[in-house]
Amino acid sequence: MKTFVRLALPVALLAAAPLQAQTTIGVKGGLNVASVSTDVPSLEDITDSKTGFVGGAYASFDLGMFAIQPELLYSQKGFKGTDTGFDAQFKTNYFEIPVLVKLQFPLETIRPAIYVGPVVSFETSCKLGLAQGDVSADFDCDSPEADVGDRKTTDFGGVFGANLDLFVGPVILTVDGRYQLGLTNLNDDPDAPDESVKNRVWQFMAGVGFPI
Repeated sequence: MKTFVRLALPVALLAAAPLQAQTTIGVKGGLNVASVSTDVPSLEDITDSKTGFVGGAYASFDLGMFAIQPELLYSQKGFKGTDTGFDAQFKTNYFEIPVLVKLQFPLETIRPAIYVGPVVSFETSCKLGLAQGDVSADFDCDSPEADVGDRKTTDFGGVFGANLDLFVGPVILTVDGRYQLGLTNLNDDPDAPDESVKNRVWQFMAGVGFPI
């Protein structure tokens, strides 16, 4: 009987852990500063960063000093630059799903945390914007006018960053800064398989959470 108890107790504690976790659901939004890392000769001199929106919803499962936080975000990425006299912007928009593993430091009214985790992003749209003076136009990346080559539309990467939670009455205000490192080579051109294009994004968000 004692042996059974010793074996069963750890299993019972692991099974009960999700039930004991405090859950917070919330929304957040903010700014992307996006660019790419590339060795494509035609892109290396024109890959300036571009800004865009990032935001969505999250759920945080608090286990004391640790938490698991999946998110669903809409994220505007890409890059910009000047080429052959035109101001160009490569605009790629994604739905992305990060799953963060957080190390928290709970205090009386604030809770700083650092985190790391994987992220998968699914492209929802891609456009090439060209402007010269007062004239501008957007072309779908798959159109003959854009001529951007073949690309992958699913991106796997890693996220690491930090956030600060502030406990204000019944809600939790949060500010968040992170870096997203794209690991997928988005170039899918069969004529240039060794050329690499990978997303690089700084993300800064603020949000509000509701413990349930």
